[in-house]
Amino acid sequence: MIAANRNLALDRYTRIGDLANSVHRALRRTFLPLLILLTVVTGALYLRHNPGATAFAEMAVGTLVILIAWRSRGIGLPVIPLLALQNLIVYGLPIVSGHEVVTAYPESFVTKAGFEVLIFSIAMAAAWRLGMELMHPATPVSFAVRNVRQEGTERLQRLGLTLITASSIYLLAQSLGWLDPIINALPAGSVSLIAPLVAAAASCGFFLVAMFIGSGKVSTFRRALFWGLLVGCSVISASGLLLSATTAIVAAVLIGLFWGSGRMPWLYLTVVILLLGFLNLGKITMRERYWGVTGETENSVALTQLPRFYAEWADASFEALVPTEHDDRTTVSRESAAKGQSLLERVNNLQNLLFVIDAVEVGHIAPLHGATYGIIPPLLLPRILWPDKPRTHEGQIMLNVHFGRQDLDSTFQTYIAWGLLPEAYGNFGSVIGSVVLGVVLGLFFAALENFTAPKVLISLEGFISFMILLGMMGSVEMVASVLVTSIFQSAVVLVVATLPFVERTVLKRPGT
Repeated sequence: MIAANRNLALDRYTRIGDLANSVHRALRRTFLPLLILLTVVTGALYLRHNPGATAFAEMAVGTLVILIAWRSRGIGLPVIPLLALQNLIVYGLPIVSGHEVVTAYPESFVTKAGFEVLIFSIAMAAAWRLGMELMHPATPVSFAVRNVRQEGTERLQRLGLTLITASSIYLLAQSLGWLDPIINALPAGSVSLIAPLVAAAASCGFFLVAMFIGSGKVSTFRRALFWGLLVGCSVISASGLLLSATTAIVAAVLIGLFWGSGRMPWLYLTVVILLLGFLNLGKITMRERYWGVTGETENSVALTQLPRFYAEWADASFEALVPTEHDDRTTVSRESAAKGQSLLERVNNLQNLLFVIDAVEVGHIAPLHGATYGIIPPLLLPRILWPDKPRTHEGQIMLNVHFGRQDLDSTFQTYIAWGLLPEAYGNFGSVIGSVVLGVVLGLFFAALENFTAPKVLISLEGFISFMILLGMMGSVEMVASVLVTSIFQSAVVLVVATLPFVERTVLKRPGT
């Protein structure tokens, strides 16, 4: 339900499907400006004789097809439009920015890459629409948090703050080393269960409170506490030099602010992009200083050392951004700049798709015929039951070794990203890979949307739905084995941890 002030009426009766109203409203406001923008950008690329102009036009059409399809029939979790915009960014932005990868391959390959994105988009939109026609929304029975029926939004705010505080205390205790004796006493593989639980609690808590902040229903004290804990969690999480954990938290806040207010929080988004982009420049340099050759931290950062650590990180990022020209530091600075990885590089999946197209078409390397998908079922077993289980990135390793990007030994030091669409091409080749991936994702998200739309937001189903949405937001560099196992592990841990606190119930808003 949408209140008169255009914000969501967030309360214990809010359903997942109600949140789709914010997305529908945003699409109505932005569709025409987006259409004009894509038309202008495409025209400019053709006028400049950019070799990726046709490819960008194909990507733009695919994006619009998905947005039109979801705007007409979307009833719940907006994963489809999210993927459409994500693909436009990770495949189209390198063309618009004039990235060197566009000229590194023949123009025909770039156009072919755009065609693969278009085919994937059409297949996913068609499969999703078919699924929405064949499937029906589930019953409104939810495993809602206990006592939600008796208490109002105060209870929901306290729940969100409790999740945030508990996960923050865990991160703080872990950074101080207080948990080391307990973790060392646990069976091998226990950390792989605890980490997803803490991450899920933090993400769900920040998402829940951010919605109330977006709707303007949070006191000044709680608002200050929220932003303070967000900064604290982000600082501690990022000190491990893995920005993915921090990105998940800030993305949860972004979704919450958007759904609570019905508007994109541009100021917050701008600050986050600038900070993460800046830190990302010096991340590789810092990893060389603080990580071992196996990719594990050798020099842990104590809590009292964080100011000095981030000052050093900022200096490394600044050197990568603006190489100096002073005497003996010239060479070092230029090397740092070469090692620095810009945010554009992190979201540049076009280079991965072009690489695999070239490997298949020119190198005549045979596709893997679904091998990276076949390893997913055994990877779902917890490591506590199978200590020698293959690495979660096994699918990524298979692709890199098979197509000659890495040898097996180098995969123990770093992973080279792929993405879902390049992985599909590497498994099934041209067109077929895009169609298979699009159909599978389209049908799955149609089923997910129909199942979750009538469910109460503050429920087990709501938390799992949010974790899936958050997982897809972070799927830019992932292969299927990483994406599926991470979501599956988080969902299982979330179910086990939440079941004692939920009850099977039907909540109906009074007067309906």
